[in-house]
Amino acid sequence: MPARPKLPNYGIKPMTTLHSPLLQHPERIHPALWRGSQLFHGQATTVRTGFATLDDELPGHGWPLSSLIEIMPSQPGCGELRLLQPALTALDTERSIMLVNPPHSPHFHCWLNWGLHDRRLVWIRPQTPGDTLWAAEQILKHNACSVLLCWASQVHPASLRRLHLAARQSGVLFIMLRPPLVARQASPAPLRLVLQPSMQGTAIHIVKRQGPICDKQLPINFYPDPAPYSTNTHATLDQPLSADAQPGHQLPELVR
Repeated sequence: MPARPKLPNYGIKPMTTLHSPLLQHPERIHPALWRGSQLFHGQATTVRTGFATLDDELPGHGWPLSSLIEIMPSQPGCGELRLLQPALTALDTERSIMLVNPPHSPHFHCWLNWGLHDRRLVWIRPQTPGDTLWAAEQILKHNACSVLLCWASQVHPASLRRLHLAARQSGVLFIMLRPPLVARQASPAPLRLVLQPSMQGTAIHIVKRQGPICDKQLPINFYPDPAPYSTNTHATLDQPLSADAQPGHQLPELVR
C-alpha cells in the first residue's frame, strides 16, 4: 500500500490537550477566565464579610466591589442589614453610605451601636421606581460613596445591566435588596443571595456566584449561643402534706 501523503502545515498549531497548563490554569490566558469547578480568583477587589463561613464560599473571599450584588431576604428584617454591618465598618470612613428607597426609616441609635457614628449616612427617598434606579445609577457614575444600598422590586433586565456597568466603573460596594421571587429571573449580577431567618441569625443560599453551584445553606449566627437552662436555678417548694379540710370553713380563692 502506498504511503499516505503528508499534508502541508499551514501554521496551524495542534489543539491544546486537557492536561495543558493553559487549561489547568485558564487565568494565565486572561484574568477574567476561570474553571467552572473552582471559585473565581481574579483581580477583583473584595472586602471581608466578617463571617468566615460565608467568606469561604465567595470568590475572592468577600463582598466584591465595583459589582452588582443582589440580596433577596425572604422577609424584611431577617438579617440583611446585620449581615452587612462588618463590611460597613471596614470600608473608607471618609466616604458616605447611601440608602436609596429603604422600606423603613433608618434607626440612628442602631447606627451608633454599630460604631458607624463617624460615617455620613445619606437617605434618599425617590418618588417612583424609575427615580430609584436613576438615583442609583447617578451615584455609581459619580463614585459618590463607599457603600450604596438600593431597595427595588421589579427591575427590567436592561436596567440591571446599566447599573452593573455603572458599578464596574466605580469602587463602590453596591448591593440591591430585592424580593425573593426574583431569584428565578435572570440577572447580570455575578453574586446573588437568598436569606432565610433562623433562630440565631440568618441562613444564606447562594443562588449565583462565579464558580460551582453551592447546594447547601450557610448558617450565619449573629447572636451567641444561649446559656444552657438549668432546672436547679429555682428554690424547691416542699409541701409533702396537704392541709386538712376543716368543716364549716370556706376554701380561699387561691385553692379553687
